[in-house]
Amino acid sequence: MGIVSMFPKAWRTDVIVLRSGGRDAKGNPKPTSEIPVADCMIGPRMSVDPRSLSDVPDSDIYLYRDPDPDFTFQSTDRIRVPAGKRMAGDWAINGRPAEWPIGVEVGLVST
Repeated sequence: MGIVSMFPKAWRTDVIVLRSGGRDAKGNPKPTSEIPVADCMIGPRMSVDPRSLSDVPDSDIYLYRDPDPDFTFQSTDRIRVPAGKRMAGDWAINGRPAEWPIGVEVGLVST
């Protein structure tokens, strides 16, 4: 049993992990893979009031997921939360994803 499975199903969302395909022998980028990942929870992390000329605050969020031996988030992944879901949009992983015995915690920043 993981941390996410303790919460109601209505709180969970499926996301798309956008993973770089790397580069070919000539150094050209390979296509990005889209990996569907089910049963994630998205929650606010922190918000920073603007200190520059922008009126838009910077927002960070966390993605939580139960442990899965068949999938590991990579620090170079990008996460797409589908339109209509809480915190929808494209996000970049901020730092190294934390793997705990009861789940995974991934810090995300807006791209």
